[in-house]
Amino acid sequence: MIDGVDPELLLGNLALEARMITPDQLRVALGDQARDLDLGRAPRQLGVILLARGWLSEDQLVDLLREQAGRRARRKSVGGQSPSLG
Repeated sequence: MIDGVDPELLLGNLALEARMITPDQLRVALGDQARDLDLGRAPRQLGVILLARGWLSEDQLVDLLREQAGRRARRKSVGGQSPSLG
Protein backbone atom coordinates (compact mmCIF):
# COMPACT_ATOMS: atom_id res chain seq x y z
CA MET A 1 0.00 0.00 0.00
CA ILE A 2 1.24 3.47 -0.85
CA ASP A 3 -0.02 6.40 1.25
CA GLY A 4 -2.95 4.24 2.37
CA VAL A 5 -3.97 3.51 -1.23
CA ASP A 6 -3.73 0.01 -2.65
CA PRO A 7 -2.05 0.31 -6.09
CA GLU A 8 -4.14 -2.60 -7.35
CA LEU A 9 -7.26 -0.47 -6.89
CA LEU A 10 -6.02 2.57 -8.80
CA LEU A 11 -7.90 3.17 -12.04
CA GLY A 12 -4.73 3.71 -14.05
CA ASN A 13 -3.28 0.40 -12.91
CA LEU A 14 -6.53 -1.39 -13.68
CA ALA A 15 -6.57 0.13 -17.18
CA LEU A 16 -2.97 -0.98 -17.73
CA GLU A 17 -3.73 -4.47 -16.44
CA ALA A 18 -6.68 -4.71 -18.86
CA ARG A 19 -4.45 -3.39 -21.67
CA MET A 20 -6.89 -0.57 -22.34
CA ILE A 21 -4.13 2.05 -22.21
CA THR A 22 -0.36 2.08 -22.53
CA PRO A 23 2.13 3.14 -19.86
CA ASP A 24 2.89 6.25 -21.94
CA GLN A 25 -0.79 7.20 -22.04
CA LEU A 26 -1.01 6.81 -18.27
CA ARG A 27 2.05 9.04 -17.81
CA VAL A 28 0.50 11.73 -20.03
CA ALA A 29 -2.83 11.56 -18.16
CA LEU A 30 -1.10 11.79 -14.77
CA GLY A 31 0.84 14.74 -16.15
CA ASP A 32 -2.47 16.38 -17.04
CA GLN A 33 -3.57 15.98 -13.42
CA ALA A 34 -0.31 17.49 -12.18
CA ARG A 35 -0.72 20.40 -14.59
CA ASP A 36 -4.20 21.05 -13.22
CA LEU A 37 -2.69 21.34 -9.74
CA ASP A 38 0.10 23.61 -11.00
CA LEU A 39 -2.56 25.91 -12.44
CA GLY A 40 -4.35 26.02 -9.09
CA ARG A 41 -7.26 23.92 -10.29
CA ALA A 42 -8.68 20.79 -8.75
CA PRO A 43 -7.22 17.85 -10.68
CA ARG A 44 -9.61 16.12 -13.04
CA GLN A 45 -10.32 12.48 -12.34
CA LEU A 46 -8.12 10.15 -14.34
CA GLY A 47 -11.10 8.54 -16.06
CA VAL A 48 -12.31 11.94 -17.25
CA ILE A 49 -8.89 12.67 -18.75
CA LEU A 50 -8.68 9.27 -20.46
CA LEU A 51 -12.15 9.81 -21.94
CA ALA A 52 -11.38 13.33 -23.09
CA ARG A 53 -8.21 12.19 -24.83
CA GLY A 54 -10.14 9.40 -26.56
CA TRP A 55 -8.05 6.66 -24.97
CA LEU A 56 -11.04 5.04 -23.25
CA SER A 57 -14.66 4.72 -24.30
CA GLU A 58 -17.46 5.33 -21.82
CA ASP A 59 -18.15 1.58 -21.77
CA GLN A 60 -14.51 0.82 -20.97
CA LEU A 61 -14.50 3.37 -18.16
CA VAL A 62 -17.69 1.90 -16.69
CA ASP A 63 -16.14 -1.58 -16.87
CA LEU A 64 -13.03 -0.36 -15.05
CA LEU A 65 -15.07 1.38 -12.36
CA ARG A 66 -17.12 -1.80 -11.82
CA GLU A 67 -13.94 -3.84 -11.53
CA GLN A 68 -12.50 -1.32 -9.09
CA ALA A 69 -15.67 -1.39 -6.95
CA GLY A 70 -15.74 -5.19 -7.04
CA ARG A 71 -12.13 -5.48 -5.90
CA ARG A 72 -12.72 -2.94 -3.15
CA ALA A 73 -15.77 -4.87 -1.93
CA ARG A 74 -13.89 -8.18 -1.99
CA ARG A 75 -11.07 -6.67 0.06
CA LYS A 76 -13.52 -5.37 2.65
CA SER A 77 -15.34 -8.71 2.86
CA VAL A 78 -12.04 -10.49 3.50
CA GLY A 79 -11.28 -8.02 6.24
CA GLY A 80 -8.79 -5.84 4.45
CA GLN A 81 -6.54 -5.96 7.48
CA SER A 82 -3.32 -7.76 8.17
CA PRO A 83 -3.64 -10.82 10.38
CA SER A 84 -2.60 -10.28 13.96
CA LEU A 85 0.91 -11.23 14.84
CA GLY A 86 0.14 -12.40 18.35
